[in-house]
Amino acid sequence: MPGRQPIVLNGRMRIERVDPRDLDLRTADAIADMCTASDAAAGLPFPRRTGAACLLSRQLQTDSHPVDGLFLAYEGDRLVGEVCVELPWRDNTDMSALRGQVHPEARGRGIGTALKDNALEFAESRGRKWAHVGAYVGSDGVTVLDHWGFTRTGVNAIRRLDLHSAPAGLWDRLHAEALAEAGDYELMRQVGSTPPERYADLVRLHDAINDAPPTDAAIEPDAWDEARLADYEQAMVGRRQTLYRVMARHRDTGRWAGQSLLCVDEFSPSAAFQEDTSVVRAHRGHRLGLLMKTEMLRWISVARPEVHVVDTWNAVSNHHMIAINERLGAVVVATHQNYRGDREE
Repeated sequence: MPGRQPIVLNGRMRIERVDPRDLDLRTADAIADMCTASDAAAGLPFPRRTGAACLLSRQLQTDSHPVDGLFLAYEGDRLVGEVCVELPWRDNTDMSALRGQVHPEARGRGIGTALKDNALEFAESRGRKWAHVGAYVGSDGVTVLDHWGFTRTGVNAIRRLDLHSAPAGLWDRLHAEALAEAGDYELMRQVGSTPPERYADLVRLHDAINDAPPTDAAIEPDAWDEARLADYEQAMVGRRQTLYRVMARHRDTGRWAGQSLLCVDEFSPSAAFQEDTSVVRAHRGHRLGLLMKTEMLRWISVARPEVHVVDTWNAVSNHHMIAINERLGAVVVATHQNYRGDREE
């Protein structure tokens, strides 16, 4: 498709569909500024977005593929809105996932509705029967999605751990407590991509996360294989996201039992994001979750002292992991409401 396709044009607004591979840094900077302004308007305590990170995330996502639909709204030459449409191709092939925003200074003028209509028309033309979307509680997005008739589904709580203000010795004490019940296991650290000879083991560790309580029962869990792992890690390298893994292995059998995965955005390294923490079912009940997470915090606080906070998302029904995160000192800083929109027959 051409790089930019005007879709809506009137005296006030135009919407263009843009090929993410043709997205330029100047436009990505404008997207970052708009996202930052939206966060500020909703009172969300997230780091300032960067154009480079926005550009690469739309070009690579988490599977080394660009977003399927990228729609940008302009008033004159000013970018005032965006929506990304993802069409999952490994799982959930009847679903589309939408995410977007309108600049706070341009809301109430029909821009969000126009973006939503174009995004849903695009997804439906590709055979998608329903859309997954969400908004932060306290933002205008919740009001808008309710007004549009989307159905509320699951809720995620975003917890933040402040590495620079944690009580001295807390993670060492919790680590020793967990180790007392996990003496049959050893820990290993890994930075960056996985060596090919370890792919099969890592696939099993990623797949173990699918036992966690889902945020939305209608969404199929990710089915991991070696190709998916390679695509994910390649995307993270391309997006300048450094992966830190702590993995647990059973000493007697040599079997891998769990992993905790943390991601540092090198464009904004003061904040890190907690990806999966999972334990294989046969090895649960030995405090491995707490052991791996405390090992990660002890490691990252020394290896990456510029990392100030770590954010983690949990479905509010995931009581076990929430309990661990709260023991570590994490506190809720935001709540995200998920929605479903079904195609009208």
